[in-house]
Amino acid sequence: MRFLKYAYLVLILIIAGTFFILMDGCKEKPAPLEKSINEDFFPENIVGIGRIEPELRILDLSTEVSGIVSKVYFKPGDFISAGEPIIELFNAIEEARLDQENAKIQIQLNEIKAAQAALASTRIRKENAEVSYNRTKQLFEENVEAKSEYDRVKTELESLTEEIKRLEALVVSAQNRLKQNQADKKLAQAEYARKIVTAPGDGQLLALDITLGSLVSPEKPFGTFAHKSPLTARCEIDELFADQVKTGQKAYIRFQGREEPIARGEVSFAGPYLRKKSIFSDEVGELEDRRVREIWIRLEEGTELLFGTRIECVIQNER
Repeated sequence: MRFLKYAYLVLILIIAGTFFILMDGCKEKPAPLEKSINEDFFPENIVGIGRIEPELRILDLSTEVSGIVSKVYFKPGDFISAGEPIIELFNAIEEARLDQENAKIQIQLNEIKAAQAALASTRIRKENAEVSYNRTKQLFEENVEAKSEYDRVKTELESLTEEIKRLEALVVSAQNRLKQNQADKKLAQAEYARKIVTAPGDGQLLALDITLGSLVSPEKPFGTFAHKSPLTARCEIDELFADQVKTGQKAYIRFQGREEPIARGEVSFAGPYLRKKSIFSDEVGELEDRRVREIWIRLEEGTELLFGTRIECVIQNER
């Protein structure tokens, strides 16, 4: 009787185990972890916010020295070539000092010419004195010429030799003073040039916050300048998708909140690290916990958009 009870219990366990095995086989198996992650973290498009800038960025214009604006050569919106003056500060003192150095150089050049002329004349006289000395010496040795005459021509030759040495030293000294004057002129030119702000390259003057008579100083920019370079959308991509962006990927931009593209291009730069703060934050300390990667999208040639325009960057993702 006890044997039958055990056999019955074993049968029940076998039937229950078979039932659970069949039920487990009917369940759908979950997708592999790797596949699930790929589907979740590889969206078709990667979107970030950005703004329009020249590829070489926008530059603040400032002066090296303080001064009063005396001339303004361009207005905002004008295109400027490298080296052209943008503004000029009052520089009458620097201009007068430069004129003074130019006058010193001219005077020194005249002194050098006079010393060189005197040296050339003395060398000719010495050559004649050498001829006279050699002839007189020969006659003196033949007892034809008096010793007094021989002594006279000898003394004259020695005197002219010393005079040539003196004039040669005078020429060298005058040339050294000329070098010093030229160095002083370079300094005066540098001081004069500091009163003129020139374009750092070919580009466009975007803003000019001064007028004639304004006081400017080095610590406060007076305008902004955009270097001539390809139009670029500088964007920031969230760290979740940052490693999926590569240079060369196709992209387009659109106005924030819109769907239709306004320009197309490709990724020309992908930042080498994640920034701690949004590149569009205007205040220090704002959004400090946000980590983003800076991306540049070089737009197609012919695209016309205002610098500073806020846009959305849509990068076509590649697996």
